Amino acid sequence: MQPTTFEDFRDVLAAAAGIACRCVRSALAQTIADLAGADAIWSTIDLADEWPGLVDELKLHNVPIRTDSSPELTRDQPWGLTSARAAIVESGSVILQENELNRRSVSLMTNKLIVLCPLDQLLPSLDDAAKVLREIASAGSSYATFVSGPSRTADIERQLTIGVQGPGELHVIFVEE
Repeated sequence: MQPTTFEDFRDVLAAAAGIACRCVRSALAQTIADLAGADAIWSTIDLADEWPGLVDELKLHNVPIRTDSSPELTRDQPWGLTSARAAIVESGSVILQENELNRRSVSLMTNKLIVLCPLDQLLPSLDDAAKVLREIASAGSSYATFVSGPSRTADIERQLTIGVQGPGELHVIFVEE
């Protein structure tokens, strides 16, 4: 039987050392604030369009948020915040549409990454994700990223190392309206 629920996604992502939670939209800023604490969060410039009101809500929770996501400024910042087009239960992956370098900087260069995903965009399988990839490609964008847990490599003396080529922590927050 194919896994299809949030709980299944959470378990698959946890096996890859990622963390998934869910919240209602009205609790989103508090959920993010609880994760980041007093650390600044670097977000993609279009976050305010994708999640209206969230930047102001985070400021009300005393979360310093920065939207200048150039690679020079984003590199090694404590937290990144972006949004996913969809998530895939089967692989515990999120699909990020990252047309521009600055948007990729947040998901690839911060130490910890928070990815927001509407709960209704949770897809059962990679086959179901093909439709999302076609939509991304037909919009003129050819850059999509599948993220399945924190960055990891075993290239260095055959030792597993976390966070070498991307964030060392991945938090996926599913948002219910």
